[in-house]
Amino acid sequence: MMSEWVGEVRTEWLSDGRSMRLLEDVRFIDPAGKCWAAWSGDIVDGASVPRFFWRFIGSPFVGKYRRASVIHDVFCKTQVIASKHVHRMFYHAMRHDGVCKPKALAMWLAVRLCGPRFRGV
Repeated sequence: MMSEWVGEVRTEWLSDGRSMRLLEDVRFIDPAGKCWAAWSGDIVDGASVPRFFWRFIGSPFVGKYRRASVIHDVFCKTQVIASKHVHRMFYHAMRHDGVCKPKALAMWLAVRLCGPRFRGV
C-alpha cells in the first residue's frame, strides 16, 4: 500500500513563541495502512526532534520533514503507541514528503536513540 496524507497541516502560532495549535485534522496513512491522526486543537512544539540535532538538520518546522514532525510530536505527547512505532512512522512520513533516504535515516536514528521513549498504552 502507498502512504498518503489526508488533510493539510494548518496551524496558528501560540504566544509562547514556540508552540502551534492545529486548526484542522490531519492524517498520515503509513505504507502498512495504519492511520496516524492529529486533531484540530492539538498543540505541537517540535520538541520530539532533539534540539542538539537542529544545527545539522534544521529546526522542527523547516524543511520537507515538517509535516512528519507534527504527527510525530502529537504521538510523542500522547504516548498511546510505543515510541519505536511512532519513530518508524516519522521515517515513513518524511520519505513520503521527499526527504532523501540518508537524511530520513539520520533523523529516524536521532529520535530513536536520543528522542523520547515510551511503551504506549
